[in-house]
Amino acid sequence: MATTIGRRLPPQRLINLLNPVVRAALRSPLHGAMDDALLILHITGRKTGHRYDIPVGYVELDGRHIVVTQHNWRANLRGGTDIEVTHAGHRRTMHADLDDAPASVAATLQRMTEKIGWKGTRRQTGLTTEPGRIPTVSQLEEAVHEYHLATVVLTPR
Repeated sequence: MATTIGRRLPPQRLINLLNPVVRAALRSPLHGAMDDALLILHITGRKTGHRYDIPVGYVELDGRHIVVTQHNWRANLRGGTDIEVTHAGHRRTMHADLDDAPASVAATLQRMTEKIGWKGTRRQTGLTTEPGRIPTVSQLEEAVHEYHLATVVLTPR
């Protein structure tokens, strides 16, 4: 039986409402409660020059932070670039590489699932499936394509 992958995310209005609170908490002494799941990307728009401070979820794999996103801000990272990241109460420079190739994004999602389990992957990405069923890489690849997902790989400098 085929596993169907869906996607369930909080409404964008709720995210927009909570982002200032999350940004403030991640910059405060309270950051420790969220350090294992959230960080802030400080991105400057290539066309606009506008600075974006974006709270995102991440998973650590092989000493790098992996962010899964479908948002348009990711285009600013195409080709790789150094950005500022606030993590664990500190702001530092990291190299950001965008990967939007469905096969490699799906393989990364599979590795995330192996590390943190399907429930953790679901929490970080919003991807859902039938209870008790773990999707295959090809099913994940279909979901990556359908939901326009990409990964941002953050490597410490």
